[in-house]
Amino acid sequence: MKSKQWKWFHSVVVVLLSIALALLAIYIHNYTSLCAWWMIMGIVAGAILIIGHGVTGVWRGAFIDERNVISLSRFQLLAWTVLILSAFMTAAFWNVGLSTIPQPLDEIKLDPTLWMLMGISTASLVASPLLLSSKKAQTPNVAEMQQTFELLKQQGDDQVSNQGLVVTNTDIGNARWSDMFTGEETGNAARMDLSRLQMFFFTLVALLTYGVTLGGMFRDPVFIGAGFGPFPMLSEGLLALIGISHTGYLAAKGLSNSQTGDTGVPAGAPVATPDSDNDQPAMG
Repeated sequence: MKSKQWKWFHSVVVVLLSIALALLAIYIHNYTSLCAWWMIMGIVAGAILIIGHGVTGVWRGAFIDERNVISLSRFQLLAWTVLILSAFMTAAFWNVGLSTIPQPLDEIKLDPTLWMLMGISTASLVASPLLLSSKKAQTPNVAEMQQTFELLKQQGDDQVSNQGLVVTNTDIGNARWSDMFTGEETGNAARMDLSRLQMFFFTLVALLTYGVTLGGMFRDPVFIGAGFGPFPMLSEGLLALIGISHTGYLAAKGLSNSQTGDTGVPAGAPVATPDSDNDQPAMG
């Protein structure tokens, strides 16, 4: 019988992280607001990692989806969650600690574009398995699938299986960070997916840009002394780029990138031509 992944030390670490967060909330003014934000960000990220390990048995478990691969949409949503949640908690603890603000939490307002961004990220996470569900019912082309599996084996990933057109890992421990950049079907699982690469870099740029902006807010002496109010606005142009990249990502996921059935000709295979003597068309 398989032992449970969640051990006693997972519970202990989660409790210790919760205590550390509570102590930091009480004594937050012993630190600079920027330093407090970094510490809270570390606590939130640590909690995600330890819970993911407790549930799955691997440290990258929070990023792994039902196909036992590291999901780009999960990575994106978790990254934004850590950034925004830690910033909001820092601002809230700081305002409460000032004791001069009558409604410390009401002063904090997130820009509507941030909610739109979080909604876009959540939509991608929810829509991804829905788009793949129909592909799981289709029969893959055996020759193309074997060709893809052979390429994966050459890349060091030989414990793979498939559910219809969808390629899966047979063990959760085989999940790799490179999964975020490769296809997921029997026709393209061993090749880089440009729509994923584009979304990753747009996400990275957006995270770094807004993270630097938040850092500037936590260094601003006006906010430090009077309390934190509205969060910085996210550029509408940057939000549009993220929306476009998500649209391309989901569109590419919705389209079939594999041949179906056992009679299809695999990509790159020579096409047979009829023999000039024996395969002439019948005359009617």
